[in-house]
Amino acid sequence: PVPVNPAGVIPTELTDSAGTTYTVFTPVGGGTFTGGGSTVSAAAGAVPDSTVIGINASVSDVPVPAPVPGASMSVAGNFYDINAIQQSGQAPLTAYSLDDALTVCLPFPDEFRADLSNVVVVQRQSDGNLSLLTTKGRSNAGTLTVCGAVSTLPATVGVAKLGLVQPVPATPAPEEDTPDTGATAPSYTLTLLMLLTGLVILTTMHRISLLVRAQEHRSALRQRPDLTRR
Repeated sequence: PVPVNPAGVIPTELTDSAGTTYTVFTPVGGGTFTGGGSTVSAAAGAVPDSTVIGINASVSDVPVPAPVPGASMSVAGNFYDINAIQQSGQAPLTAYSLDDALTVCLPFPDEFRADLSNVVVVQRQSDGNLSLLTTKGRSNAGTLTVCGAVSTLPATVGVAKLGLVQPVPATPAPEEDTPDTGATAPSYTLTLLMLLTGLVILTTMHRISLLVRAQEHRSALRQRPDLTRR
């Protein structure tokens, strides 16, 4: 069927009660929102007939989780919040389904540029789990991006790389910085040889001392015959 716009004048922008501006998407023309490094676009027929919605995307306050060793994917860069508002509404919609999926394109994190083929768009669920979105191609028109399909809003999306997350190698403790004296430590064999040599020298000196004392004693006896007779 041919898409049908609502009757009357259709604005190009909508604003919610917080002052946030949304780009208008229509059944006939679809629409494109660009901001914060992300792009959200819809073809004709994605917005249900006779309605218009405003769409906005911004960097999320939700932190990107650190890589977990053993996990099947890792996330980098930022999460992005995609919200929608009706023409008559003042607050973002809490559940809105499109007739055809939006295309969401996000910038490549620098960490993933060496492995482009395994990079995908993921959606963060309310429980914190991540689900893969259908990849809708990559673009390198000035900025390298990866794109995925989103059918319901609001949505929090991000960029992930598929593949087993490896544990981070432990950082070795720094070695103690000792001054270089230019000397080398003696080997075990040399040390043992030095000890044995020392023992031999001490034993020899002791024997020489005993011989000298014995000689002195005999000399004393010769000089005193009376002691010899006894």
